Amino acid sequence: MLVYGDADSVRPAHIAEFYALLGGGLRDANWDGSARPVARLAILPGHTHYDIFFSPDLTNAVIPFLDAASLEPPAPMGQ
Repeated sequence: MLVYGDADSVRPAHIAEFYALLGGGLRDANWDGSARPVARLAILPGHTHYDIFFSPDLTNAVIPFLDAASLEPPAPMGQ
């Protein structure tokens, strides 16, 4: 999982490129999520690398990712 603040010095194009290298954002996830990549991206509004670690926004974004039963994409429906 990649997490960035939107008010920081990392350009959105660089964030998207890095996310794509991990397999994210390269295709549609399908209506049932079966093609969802394992990689996740969160861009938190109004944060920089100076304050993001003290924000509840960070935990709200990351905890569901860490609590997931599996980091694998969901199986296609009917399988």
